[in-house]
Amino acid sequence: MANLEADVRRFFDEVWNKGNVTAAGDFLAAEFTSHNTFDVAILGPTEYGRAVLDYRTAFPDLTVTLEDVFAVADRVAVRGIDRGTHQGEFMGCAATGRRMTATWIEIFRIQSGKAVEGWVETDTRRLLNQLS
Repeated sequence: MANLEADVRRFFDEVWNKGNVTAAGDFLAAEFTSHNTFDVAILGPTEYGRAVLDYRTAFPDLTVTLEDVFAVADRVAVRGIDRGTHQGEFMGCAATGRRMTATWIEIFRIQSGKAVEGWVETDTRRLLNQLS
């Protein structure tokens, strides 16, 4: 389980904080499916990478901080905080220059050492309220 925790920390640092979306396939299986509160269809590491790039375009100074990471059986749970400045279009909102903080929880299901599904919950309304 410690390896899964290290793997998910490396994934968020490399893909989200550094923007190295080509590394998404190191943690996500080719058949990965995201179930998310943004209502964005994300299938596989390539689409996941595109979603990360879109988010990083809206918040180019994005910093993702992992508060909790733990693994049990075939699941890895992560609780994190995103911080950034709204400098590009996001969910229909033009750039405002405002700072945002978004909290979230994601649970990954692991199969053969890679995530095949992820469920992410975030308070989208609170995030959008910070941008208006």
